[in-house]
Amino acid sequence: MKKYIIIFLFIFAPFSVYAQVSYTNSTISNCPTGYICTPTSTTTSVEKIFYMSNAYLTDGINDLQTHVSSGDIVAPQMYSVDSSLEATGSVPDQIKEIAKSKGIKIMPLITNGDDFSQSLIHSLLASTTAQDDVISYLVSEAQNEGYIGWQFDFEHMAATDTDLYSTFIEKSAAELHSKGLILSVAAVARVNDDTSTNGYKNWSGVYNYARIAKSADFISIMTYDDPNTMGSTASMPYDQSVLSYLYGKIPPNKLSLGIPFYYYGWDETTPPGEIVRYAGYYSRLRDIRLSLDPQEWFSDYFGVPYLTYQLDDHQYVIWFDNAKSTKLKIDLINSYGLRGFSAWVLGMENPDVWNAINK
Repeated sequence: MKKYIIIFLFIFAPFSVYAQVSYTNSTISNCPTGYICTPTSTTTSVEKIFYMSNAYLTDGINDLQTHVSSGDIVAPQMYSVDSSLEATGSVPDQIKEIAKSKGIKIMPLITNGDDFSQSLIHSLLASTTAQDDVISYLVSEAQNEGYIGWQFDFEHMAATDTDLYSTFIEKSAAELHSKGLILSVAAVARVNDDTSTNGYKNWSGVYNYARIAKSADFISIMTYDDPNTMGSTASMPYDQSVLSYLYGKIPPNKLSLGIPFYYYGWDETTPPGEIVRYAGYYSRLRDIRLSLDPQEWFSDYFGVPYLTYQLDDHQYVIWFDNAKSTKLKIDLINSYGLRGFSAWVLGMENPDVWNAINK
């Protein structure tokens, strides 16, 4: 679920912009157009979805055992459609055993290959026979393994395939629902319908949110990653702009807000605004705190903390999430009556976020 961001590398503004931005009023008070918002500082019940990946499996399993609670959903990104248009994959036994012992529900993701192949997903969408085989596999696998259903994590699709993809979702949902299984969809977020951009043509334009929402049980919108970020992986203003765009397209109770468990690091020196670490891991943040004496700040406007440090005559800034920024996002979810959140990905997070999630 992270391939979309790699193409955006040199778009960071000078750090001084952020040093000057500090607003006392929380952005949560700015209700997106069309929503009826009830400001709240109390965390109420929201559906919690935690993604897992083979790339962070050991730490992810530790998180699953330690932090994820009964009734939560774990969503391992461990199935895919391969080049033969056949579905394949598995969830490690340890994940299944922990989930069963703790009452955690399992909803695996299925992707288009290991690298979000555009040609592969187009071939699948063009073949009703291959679709039937994949759907049959998903039903059988879920029944055999005790999954509650599936999340489609098909990405890097051409906008011209929007009708084909919507039809495939409708067809899949009907079959899964008839067997008592759910179907959710992970969707790249957008804030407008500018069809001229590469992002729209090859990533976000394929999602007809309103049509998908009619058949899918819910949509996990990928607001954990702003493709036009000015620093943080996802700020409060960005979340609000996505919600404003989605108003009237996805019912709030079918909308799961993506929240990040990773950070972005930037080199502000040469060239200015070069991203040096996307999808940053907490251990690196911890090591910087221990060895480089960084200065730490919180942007009330963006709703995200950041730290700055120097190394080899370079000035660096890291935007990350903590309990305060995560609570702002959960308050946003409660205030707007959304379904819950989808967090990418277990094993990468700052441990402090659990103070907000499990409060």
